[in-house]
Amino acid sequence: MLRTCLLWILLVLAAPISGAWGQPEPAAEAPATATSAAPEAETPAAEPAPSPDLLSPRDTVFTFLEAYPGALEGRADDLRRALSTMDLSKLGAVSEDRAYDLVFKLINVIDRLGEVKHEELPGVDEVADAGIHRFIFFPRTVVHNWIWEKLPELNSGPPNGRIELVEITPGKWQFSATTIEGLDALYESIKVLPPKYIPGEDGVQSNVAEQLGSTFARTFWWNWFTLLACIFLGMVAGKVAQASLRRVGEQLEQRHRSVQALILHDAASPASLTLMTIGIMVGLQFIYLEPRIRDFAWKVLLFLFLIAAGWFIFNLVDLIDLALRRAAEKTESNLDDMVAPLVRKTLRVFLVIVFSIVVLQNVFELNITGFLASLGIAGLAVSLAAQDSVKNLFGSLTVFFDQPFTVGQAITFDGNTGAVEEIGFRSTRIRLGNGNLLTVPNMKFIDNKIENISARPSVFREMNVTITCDTPPEKIEQAVEILRGILRDPQVVEDGRFDMEKSPPRIFFDNFNADSLNIKVQYWYQFESNPERTYFTYMAHAEQINLRLARAFAEAGIEFAFPTRTLFLAGDPQRKLTIDANVTGLPGLDAKAEPETKRDEPSGGEPRVERPARPEPRRTEPRRNDSDLGEGGKAYT
Repeated sequence: MLRTCLLWILLVLAAPISGAWGQPEPAAEAPATATSAAPEAETPAAEPAPSPDLLSPRDTVFTFLEAYPGALEGRADDLRRALSTMDLSKLGAVSEDRAYDLVFKLINVIDRLGEVKHEELPGVDEVADAGIHRFIFFPRTVVHNWIWEKLPELNSGPPNGRIELVEITPGKWQFSATTIEGLDALYESIKVLPPKYIPGEDGVQSNVAEQLGSTFARTFWWNWFTLLACIFLGMVAGKVAQASLRRVGEQLEQRHRSVQALILHDAASPASLTLMTIGIMVGLQFIYLEPRIRDFAWKVLLFLFLIAAGWFIFNLVDLIDLALRRAAEKTESNLDDMVAPLVRKTLRVFLVIVFSIVVLQNVFELNITGFLASLGIAGLAVSLAAQDSVKNLFGSLTVFFDQPFTVGQAITFDGNTGAVEEIGFRSTRIRLGNGNLLTVPNMKFIDNKIENISARPSVFREMNVTITCDTPPEKIEQAVEILRGILRDPQVVEDGRFDMEKSPPRIFFDNFNADSLNIKVQYWYQFESNPERTYFTYMAHAEQINLRLARAFAEAGIEFAFPTRTLFLAGDPQRKLTIDANVTGLPGLDAKAEPETKRDEPSGGEPRVERPARPEPRRTEPRRNDSDLGEGGKAYT
């Protein structure tokens, strides 16, 4: 039924040339199916033939050779003309399938017997002069001896049958009823032979065409050129249609007609494939194809048409996705944001499965029931090989029902922080702060910790404001009051949504650091589940507080402290030093001490003065008597 419906569509698109594809396969090649495109029609066993075409064996044979190409292409007039050369009395009523089969087998037998020469067949004058009423076309001893020599080489027996023409009525010659009745057996016995004869202007096939097969042997060069031109035109038409649909879709999208624009975008690529397939179909009408090749070509074309149709339906899932996303935007819950991608993917998987079944059953005619039964046997092996996929599926269900996070929320997972873009069956996509896209298998979320940043109701900020150690107590108190005033300002409280009753800002002078005095500030910036209040609004609020604090300290003359080491120089007019050192009584030194050069001020201690090292005083040994030296001694000073 599917094949019949599709054929009628093609007839509308290409009515003049669609007949060839409506013919079913001959009965000898494959049994005709119930979905055959052309209805069976009864052909009378003895239909009067036009006298000029059947006046002699020569006229009958060449009438058949002229009519068979059109008959094989499905033209009814040529099929009737080819059948008029046959005596169908022993076959009774002949269906169109059987008639097509007879024409196909007879021409294939004639092709294998060698060149059909005009002068070897008796014409009207020869029949009248000789008074013959029967002519044996095959076998003729001299002409066809080579067949009995060739068949054993091909591991085949002798020909099983013959071809003869008889005069049914005066002036009407036909292939005999015995010939037509035994045509099946004769064809099967010699079909292993290569074709030897190609009907045409010269009637002789070239050696190259003979080696390439009947398709190349019976197709002229202009037919191949026509096929090439049709394919080219089909591709060009497809590209033009694709570009046009996309351009119109963009214009509609600019007019905010999203649904119509999406349909045109979805139809662009399938339309291109459809037009290319039609071009191939039109071009193949000019190429001779044997029944089995023609049937295979039809299946390929049908497959391409089904791909185009399935592609378009597959793309139309975007319409459902668009409707779901629009509905999700109207709700505050993030659950529907997670459902929309899952529905889209589920529908597309379903369409792929249905499309595969349709193609396997209607195009390749496979037994789907047996295939589905075999899935149970292969289920165990698949389950063992797809353990990670099953884990990912359960991970997605965990994320979906437990909802540790939803689409659009910022999370920290395995040291990576970013916003969740999509939750799928197998993985979740997280957009990191640096712009990279992180794909995490869903099974990782089952056993690992997830920090949901967006789920926090507020941001806690703890700030240490440090001032210099030499700040007097009055200035310290002033600094604390400045901070309290800033954090109690109505504008700051409103922007930060401070809860002044339960958790107001806290400011304390809490510590003496080694190099500073520390004032601790704590406050909570509230989000209030408002999607417009994000981390960036918190940063803007913190900037507002910092700028106010910097201006207020500058006006009050309060200095921020930093870890420093201060060096005092003796010549510094701001820090004059007084040194009181008693250096009298030291030889070689003036009563006035030398200026100091360097001073270190450790935190919380007195300045340390570094003075030049004193020279050691000169020591004088007392004079000794010679008697004190002993024998041989010398006195010295």
